[in-house]
Amino acid sequence: MEESGLPDVPNSPKPILKLAGQNDLFTSSVEQWLKYADARTGAAQDYSGEKAAETLTMTDNFISDAIALHETMTGAAWK
Repeated sequence: MEESGLPDVPNSPKPILKLAGQNDLFTSSVEQWLKYADARTGAAQDYSGEKAAETLTMTDNFISDAIALHETMTGAAWK
C-alpha cells in the first residue's frame, strides 16, 4: 500500500473503529463502538443468560448508532 500513498489498514475491528472515529464517522463516541465490539466478542464466547441479557441492553443504542453511521457514510437518510 505504501506505493499508492495509502496507509495500511488494519484487518481487525478495534483499530478500524478507532480510524473511523478519527475520521468523524460516528455520531457517538469511539468508546461506545468499542463497547459494542467487546459485547459482540463476549457474547460469542459466553453463552450464559446473563451475558445475553447484558448484550441485549445495548441493542437499541447500537441500532441508532448503526443507522447514524449509515447516514454519515452514504449521505442518505435511513429508510
